[in-house]
Amino acid sequence: MANSVKYIWHQVPLFRILWPFLAGIIVGIFLPNLQLSMVLIGALFAFALLFHLLQQRALINSVLFIPAFAVAGYTLTVLHTDRLFDDHYSNQNHGEVCTLVGTLSSDAVPRAKSVKAELELDQIILNGSQKSNGTLLVYFENTEEALQLGYGDRVVLKGRVNPIPEPQNPDEFNYKRYMGFHQITHQIYCPVNDWQMTEKGTGLIRTIKDWQHGVMDILQDQGINDRELAILSALLVGYKHYLSADQVNAFASAGAMHVLAVSGLHVGIIFLIAAFVFKPIERFKNGTYVKGVLLLLVLWGYAALTGLSPSVTRAATMFSFVIGAQQFSRHTDIYNTLATSAMALLLFDPFLIVEVGFQLSYLAVLGIVILQPHLYELWETKWWLLDKIWAITTVSVAAQVATFPLGLLYFHQFPNYFLLSNLVVIPAATAILPVGVAMIVFSWVPGLNTVIGMVLFYLVHWLDLFIQWVEKLPGALISGIDISIFETYFIYMIIVTSVVFLITTRYKWLLAFLVTFAIIESFNIGESILQQNQTQAVIYKVKGHEAIDLIDGHNHRFYADTALYSNFDKMRFHIHHHWWDMDLNEPNFSSFSSGIFMHGSKRLLVLDDVVKTFPEMEAADILYITKRTSDQPTQVIENAKPEVVVLSSNLDWKTRSYWIRMLNDMEIAFHDMREEGAYVLNTSSNL
Repeated sequence: MANSVKYIWHQVPLFRILWPFLAGIIVGIFLPNLQLSMVLIGALFAFALLFHLLQQRALINSVLFIPAFAVAGYTLTVLHTDRLFDDHYSNQNHGEVCTLVGTLSSDAVPRAKSVKAELELDQIILNGSQKSNGTLLVYFENTEEALQLGYGDRVVLKGRVNPIPEPQNPDEFNYKRYMGFHQITHQIYCPVNDWQMTEKGTGLIRTIKDWQHGVMDILQDQGINDRELAILSALLVGYKHYLSADQVNAFASAGAMHVLAVSGLHVGIIFLIAAFVFKPIERFKNGTYVKGVLLLLVLWGYAALTGLSPSVTRAATMFSFVIGAQQFSRHTDIYNTLATSAMALLLFDPFLIVEVGFQLSYLAVLGIVILQPHLYELWETKWWLLDKIWAITTVSVAAQVATFPLGLLYFHQFPNYFLLSNLVVIPAATAILPVGVAMIVFSWVPGLNTVIGMVLFYLVHWLDLFIQWVEKLPGALISGIDISIFETYFIYMIIVTSVVFLITTRYKWLLAFLVTFAIIESFNIGESILQQNQTQAVIYKVKGHEAIDLIDGHNHRFYADTALYSNFDKMRFHIHHHWWDMDLNEPNFSSFSSGIFMHGSKRLLVLDDVVKTFPEMEAADILYITKRTSDQPTQVIENAKPEVVVLSSNLDWKTRSYWIRMLNDMEIAFHDMREEGAYVLNTSSNL
């Protein structure tokens, strides 16, 4: 391990370039500034000129080498940040109703009540037409016409462009930041009569999208539908929209999500299949070169068919270098190949660095390349089957060690049976992919297509049954894990120091491991002490639902309607992240109702259209209005005498407006959840 790291740093110069370049990109994503980038470039040239005039040219390489690549990464990212330029739509429109003209840069994806797509703008028509650029989210009213929209379609639509809202609940998933990483900051909703398609999409990418849908049509023609179609469409062409929530949860619980995300595994299988098929070409004159060209066409054709995701592009780039080296009888260095592919992708789009798939893909490959050989050497067997099982096991362990901290950070869970799953899903994917390709190639051959379709169906069906079985095993998934970026860094430091010590047995690495472990444990102990004494009352903002959480230490009472509590997706998006952050136990659940709630010394009065306030009622510290009250608002205030009034986000417009006017006139503090999000009260008294 230590030798591998030393080799990477000293013998692969592109890695030394890559790290400052990555650092510059990261700073540029979070702190973009055009003027600063120009100042930094000017400073570099000034120092280079100064060193040249002082005849200290060696300092240019020794002193300016790292800063130069950091500035290059920063400047590249700034120049790719659309919102910094005057013609970006966010700098032209400030909430007025306007007409937008643009091209869809994604397929239309059906949702519960709408159809979502991404729109690349050309112009905004507001008090005259003006050129505009940038991408925004469009939510079309769910109609048959909207469902037919696809990549490249030209549309004209009318509406109000609004910023994507900030998280509305404590620790809620930050969808605004997530979309910001994709350079999408605003959204618009379009009823059926406020948009029209002016031109059908064309071009290479639209053709590729049509191919994807064509593959799914072929599968359906062979009777493959429902769960099997969803898995195959994700595994073969990277189309995940058919996957149900329970399928995604099952694969995640089993530690097999990488099978559904087309990645280096899939590209490697396609490469091996194509290399085997084209091998006879080598017998002919210049056959090696012809084979190389065909392999490149197959690899990049497959990458394009699957949507050119970062993991597929990285794998296709790496295999392209391998193919090129084979043509010229040159040895390719895996570390140099990885660094080159990463640089190439980031030069094209620096924002790829914040893609979870990009991060996991490169970390998994690095883990396999560096760690897997050492694990594989720990045990030898003469039995072919056992050797293959051991090889798959070591690859799975190496990839998991390299990626599990990011898995905890992003997904808050760890699949305990990932080794068992990979022993089946990797061979299954190796069988399904070539059979799936055969299904596509021979779909026009009667009889043969039926046989291949039947084989493909049962392969996927058995894989699905196996995944469901693993998911139901006791303790299949540890969920609710919450770690910070700070903790993620320290976990990686623990992994590196412990692995290096086990391989080298040098005690300086044991000391480094112990120090790192002590730091993170001290942090965890301090956090645990704080959590034991935490008390908090939270009124969550969830559209169509009311929910109150009364927290005392690690225990809490959660009041909500059953429809919300049983809706896993809504609970996970709006509420679970807060529970994980505060390390809460399973809640004591009760159905939401109006009335008095006590939290320490605080009294929370919840009123709706049924419950009345009474003159003799004790004053409430917090008054929560969920519906139009039976009593007049002025009478409610006179009876309850609240310190603060909380207005539910689900109040109708007329009732909410009346309450806001009255509370402003009476100079009473209030919290409007529709505008301000969840209401959080930190208290010091125990329940």
